[in-house]
Amino acid sequence: MKLNLFFATLLLATVSAFSQTNFEPGYIIQSNGTQVDCLIKNEDWKGSPTTFVYKLSENGETKIGSVATINEFGSKQSFKYIKATVQIDQSSDVVNNLTFERNPEYKEETVFLKTLVSGKASLYFTFHENAPRYFYSVGDGEIEQLIYKRYLVTRIKMGTNEFYKQQLANSLTCNSVTENNFENLQYKMSNLVNIITKYNDCENSESIVYNKNKQKAKFNLSVRPGVAFSSFSMQRRGDELLHFDSDTGIRVGLEAEYILPFNNGKWSIFIEPTYRSYKTEKQYLYVDMITFQKYTTISVNYTSVELPLGGRHYMFVNKDAAFFIDAAVIMDLTTLDSEITSTDEDSYDLNVSADAALAFGLGFRYKNKYSLQARYHSGRQLLNYDNINSTYKSFAIVAGYNFL
Repeated sequence: MKLNLFFATLLLATVSAFSQTNFEPGYIIQSNGTQVDCLIKNEDWKGSPTTFVYKLSENGETKIGSVATINEFGSKQSFKYIKATVQIDQSSDVVNNLTFERNPEYKEETVFLKTLVSGKASLYFTFHENAPRYFYSVGDGEIEQLIYKRYLVTRIKMGTNEFYKQQLANSLTCNSVTENNFENLQYKMSNLVNIITKYNDCENSESIVYNKNKQKAKFNLSVRPGVAFSSFSMQRRGDELLHFDSDTGIRVGLEAEYILPFNNGKWSIFIEPTYRSYKTEKQYLYVDMITFQKYTTISVNYTSVELPLGGRHYMFVNKDAAFFIDAAVIMDLTTLDSEITSTDEDSYDLNVSADAALAFGLGFRYKNKYSLQARYHSGRQLLNYDNINSTYKSFAIVAGYNFL
């Protein structure tokens, strides 16, 4: 319990100290039209943020911006958000929630729209009801949603309202933009960005594309050797509790990590097949059936290939260094030749069958190449017997080298 409390306190302290995204030079345009240079906390928002954090100087106090006080905020060509009052389709795009209504179900909302392309024709984006929503405007015209909606034709057949093609064909009229450009146009960011920039080029209007530096998913493959400090205890019903000596053993893992393509690469998921070994023994004084006291040596051999599967959160100090915390569920793929044996008492010859466990880690990464981590594993049963309780715990120091 004390170790759990210490580890949780350490995690919270680290999060408080380091869980911040870098502030970038940017600007805000206030409700009165005044533009102010500032530093904006870029959180690589997935959809439309309701608020954002900024400060007027490096050492200034942090402030909160919202649609109530800010008309626009951005950071050069990295990102740009504008305040807009628009009609947004409220329809769900989840297959199980589709309805027979073909037309959008509009609701007026005031939101920050992410600008994807700025020019004579502009393209905007938000994420609403688990679906991407794209908007456009031409010249000084109003911002309108591009209509794309899936709906039910029958209970087993789905239809698609692709009115966005007609909207763009009617609005983007220019010599080099032909009808063929709209027939196979997909309701995807890259396709819509391309058609908007094609029109702007045709109209000799400069296009500023804000998503060209969009965060991409990354894949890391790391070898992760380490040292594990393990302990084990067991108790047969009616017998005394046996605490075995702690053991220091090796562990070797191969971790595949997928960095998710949003929030500046601060989140990832990972899987790490790991070999680990724990061996210990203890002399036990027991009473046999004739009431004689005898010593037996109980040996524990637990060797396994386990499979942690979990998520990780990075807290960047600068572009080269980051602290991270992670959590995982651990299951044994195989326990190899694991067993518990006794020299003189057959009732302590036992088969090992490990339960799943949880793992919590705290670490540091440098240049996306090197890492060092402390990881704590919750206690778990190693024996599947009704009359025996057991607890196996471990704590590991793990080094890592990313070779991709």
